Amino acid sequence: MKHEIVPPYLGRGIAISLVAYLFFVTASSLVWSFRGTFPVVQILFIQNVVSLFCILPMTWNKNFPGFKTKVFHVHLIRDLSGVFSYYLYFVAIRFLDLVDATILNYTAPFFVPLFWWLWMKEKVGRNVWWSIVVGFIGVAIILNPTKQIFQVGFILGLFAGILSGVAFCAIRILNIHKEPTRRVLVYYFSIGSLLSFPFALVYWVPPSPEQWLKAIGIGVATACGQILLTIAYRYGTASYLSPLGYATIVYAGFISYFLFDVPLDWRAFLGAALIILGGTATYLLKKRPQSIAETFQSPDPKEKPPL
Repeated sequence: MKHEIVPPYLGRGIAISLVAYLFFVTASSLVWSFRGTFPVVQILFIQNVVSLFCILPMTWNKNFPGFKTKVFHVHLIRDLSGVFSYYLYFVAIRFLDLVDATILNYTAPFFVPLFWWLWMKEKVGRNVWWSIVVGFIGVAIILNPTKQIFQVGFILGLFAGILSGVAFCAIRILNIHKEPTRRVLVYYFSIGSLLSFPFALVYWVPPSPEQWLKAIGIGVATACGQILLTIAYRYGTASYLSPLGYATIVYAGFISYFLFDVPLDWRAFLGAALIILGGTATYLLKKRPQSIAETFQSPDPKEKPPL
């Protein structure tokens, strides 16, 4: 059983991932603002259709390799797990506040090493497990488990995290097979649109102009996040980058406080600190730089980055 090799451009992947997750939490915040207004499946449909239209112009140049693929089954696993993860997460938001729902959705890093081992038979190093443990402690502090949390929203949010973990691994597999980013995203948003369309049609509620703007914003933010995250996984692996999903919890906490006037207590700040530590420990411990500054140095400019 082999150990996973440290990617040479991991720092770049980390930076891109953090920006991607900021877009994701922006989309989630807009979804949260729809609580009790629209059917979840309608939001999911608009999200996927708008995102698809954002991606399609990227396929119109001569360099686009086309839609034919030899790993359609991996696309299907990634797309189904991603779409259903989003659906469960959006439903969970209706039962929980934004921070708690986001915490549960981003338990994905806890499951990624297991799925990666089952899929690729690569042994995950101890340092990755330690970073996950630290992040889990931070999540537990913020969540402050009580009897009330073991409800429908909790279960749905947890399963959203599990499916998200599967999607993360599938993205990495697609990158290993050098699947073009544009093809990956077109498949994802197309399948998401097709799956949600019949249900959205049945439960459709006409949006107001303001609601249309917010719904379109969900799709645009999601498209930006997906583009950046797919690119990030060209510079890093699932085990290295998935713990950075914890940053979304921090983003959600600040957005809840400043935009939705949801107060943050000491648990939020302590948990956020541990989450950040857990999310960055993988890179720092694996890299073992001579100094912190070395961690963030750019690679040799003569080296060519992955395509």
